[in-house]
This record gives sequence, C-alpha cells and structure tokens, in this order.
Amino acid sequence: MNFPVVEFPWLGNGTVIAIIAIVHVIVSHGVAIGITTLMVSMEHRAIHTNNEQLESVARKCSKWVLIFTTTVGAMTGVGIWFSTTVIQPDSIGSLLRIFFWAWFVEWIVFVTEVVLLIIYYFTWDKWKGAKKVIHNRIGIALAIFSWITAAIITGILSAKLTPGRWTETLSFWNAFFNPTYMPSLAFRTFIAIILGVALLSFPIKIFIKNKELQQEIFRVFSFWTAISLPGLLITGIWYLQSIPQEAYDMIVWSTGMTKNTFTIMNVLGLAAFVIFAFWMVLRPKKLPLLLSLAIFGTSMAFIAEFEAVRESVRKPFIIYNYMYANGVLAKNEDLYREEGYLKHSTFSPVKEVTSDNRAQAGMELYKGQCMACHTVDGWREKRAFSNRLNGWDEESIASYIETLHETRPFMPPFVGTEEEKKALAHYLSKVTKKEPVTAVSEGK
Repeated sequence: MNFPVVEFPWLGNGTVIAIIAIVHVIVSHGVAIGITTLMVSMEHRAIHTNNEQLESVARKCSKWVLIFTTTVGAMTGVGIWFSTTVIQPDSIGSLLRIFFWAWFVEWIVFVTEVVLLIIYYFTWDKWKGAKKVIHNRIGIALAIFSWITAAIITGILSAKLTPGRWTETLSFWNAFFNPTYMPSLAFRTFIAIILGVALLSFPIKIFIKNKELQQEIFRVFSFWTAISLPGLLITGIWYLQSIPQEAYDMIVWSTGMTKNTFTIMNVLGLAAFVIFAFWMVLRPKKLPLLLSLAIFGTSMAFIAEFEAVRESVRKPFIIYNYMYANGVLAKNEDLYREEGYLKHSTFSPVKEVTSDNRAQAGMELYKGQCMACHTVDGWREKRAFSNRLNGWDEESIASYIETLHETRPFMPPFVGTEEEKKALAHYLSKVTKKEPVTAVSEGK
C-alpha cells in the first residue's frame, strides 16, 4: 500500500466506481456524442426542408444536452477521478505518468466542447435566415469536439487492456496507439449513435403526438441507425479479435451469466434493435411505444454489460501484464515473497508479523491485496468473505490463498512471506466468524 486506503464495505470499491462510470458513459457517449449528432442532423434537415417543427425539436434537444452534459456528465467525470484516485491510487498514478499530456489536451477539448454547446444553445433566436447554416456548423463542430474527447479517453482506457509495446519501450505513443485503440474507438463511436437513438426515441413517442413530425424525426434516426448498427457489429467483431485470448475467454464469466443465458440475452437484444430499425424505416408513424421502451432498457443493460466486461476481462491485471488489480506491480512479486509485503507497504502500521499482531497484520494484507475486489460483508455474496469462507478453518484458507491464482486465473497471486499468508488466513478466519480484530501498538 503506497497510499492510504478507502473502503466501501457494503457496496464494494469496484461497485462504487462502476456505478459512476456507467452513468458517465451514458451521458458522455449517448448524450454528448449520440444525441448531439442526432440533434444537429435534425437541424440540418429542418433547414433544408424549411420544417420549423423539426427545428423546434432540435432546439429542445439542445437544452437537455446542455443540462445533462454540464451537470451529470461533468459531475460523474469528476466523480470518476475522485473515486478512482482514492480507491485505486496506484493505477491512476501510473496512468497519469503515462498519459499526463493526453489528459491535459482532453480537458482543453472538453472546455471547447462546453463553450461550443453554450454558443449553440443561446444563439437559436439570434441567428436567423442565412445564419442558420452557420448555427448548424457550430453544432457540427460541437459533435466533432465531443467525439474527440472520447477519442482521447479511449486511448487511455484501451491501453489498460492492451498496453502493447509500452511495457518494453515505456513510450507514450506505443501506449496510446495500442492494439485495441482503433477497434475500440470505432466500436464506441457506433455505440454512442445507437445509444443516442435509444435515449431519444422513447421520450419522442411520449411527448410528440404529431405523427408527421414523428416520421421526420425517425427518418433522421433511421439514417444513422442504418450506418451504426452494421458498424457496431463489424467493429465489435474487430474489437473481440484484437483483445488477448485470456481476456476473450473471460467475457461470459465477467457478466455473471451462464453461456446460454449470455447468448440468449444478447441475441434477443440485437434482434430488438434490428426490428426497431426496420420499423423506423418502413412504418415510422406506427412505431410502438412499447418497442421504444424496450430499446431504451436494452441499451441501458448493454452499456452496463459492456462496462462490466471491459473492466473485468483485464483481470488479474488492472493494467495488463504490468499492474495487478490490487495495485501490486507484477515485477515486485519475487521481492515481496522474499522480503515481505508489509515491509514495503508505506501506510501499513505493521511491518512484520508477530505472535501478537497476526490479526492486525492480516487486516493490513487484506486492505492491500484483497479489498480492491472483495468485502467482508456486502451485497455481492460471491465476493463477501463472510459468505465465501463460511465454515472454512484457518488452515484451509491458508492453503487456498497459496493456489488461488491457479484455481481462479482472474485473481492476482498472493505476494508475501509464509508468515504473512498465515496472518491473512488468520484475519479472514476471524472476520468470517465475526470475531473482533484488536489493533496492537508497534511498541508492544
């Protein structure tokens, strides 16, 4: 532990990050890129068809894009920084050292995006006649800058799974333009458009009663869906072929579903989108409200699944082949096994295991090597030790710790001395039995 630890004992640290990240992806992809693209496209069509009603819909969309981007989007963006910094400081520290200038540029792009959005929204009444074209071009620039933001962040996120030659060269360019950068960026681009369609279709069916206007809106949506749905499938396959085989093999496991359930759910979701796309093209005035709701729910479920899979398939690493999910550098394994993990743990009050401090030493080892994914109690029973280890004795726990990375390849290996392994087993045995752990002062 090179930094102080923060624990969310019932939810789990990973769950806290996941909740914030999923909401942020919905806004940053679905709203900032997807809905912005649809909004600007509706305005473009309204200008060329002189359709004031369609222009009014685009204008209302700009209001909600402004609200969600500058509130929920900005807050969850900062929330990701805050939560990951206090929960996974080793990981964020490494990424900052690699991608400092990329993040710096991304903030400049984001500020530009917000400025363009403010200009776009507050000039609807001022730019009339021929100036509408200029207004629409501001919107196009807004959509481009929103996409550039995602393009920069994708380089950072994809490097965590496939750092490529960075582990050898430590070059920023090798890390950023890693093996999955292009397929990941293309895949996310099409996801953003489809998500934007899904987010807007349901409220349009509820609040817009004019069937002719609905037809015009869905004509725009169907154009982008016709491009994005096949693009999503093609780039999705490209992405899957680009990730490591070990990561590919963990996709189904990471969802928590059986293989059959995973296949059925995803095929049904895809079928719903295909039906929705054809219905928009062939009978836009008769598009069922229930189908729009189904697409809305399916898109939310897919984003949650995608983010869960993206985070989980890296295991046992958080930065592939470089840093384990608990923040331990792979290169330090042998050092910690020989000299001890606690000795090199900056913020641990215990530096070596004694007969008096076994439980406290075990607790510090739990914080440093287990807490990133596990809890003592909590809602995720499979990761709560009080449930997982119920009925296990100390010897059985110690034996399992020794081979856990072999029996469960998605778990990092325990790195520490024999005494530290037994201390961790002792602590886990106590908390499983709900026995108190008493801190022992170092002088004792």
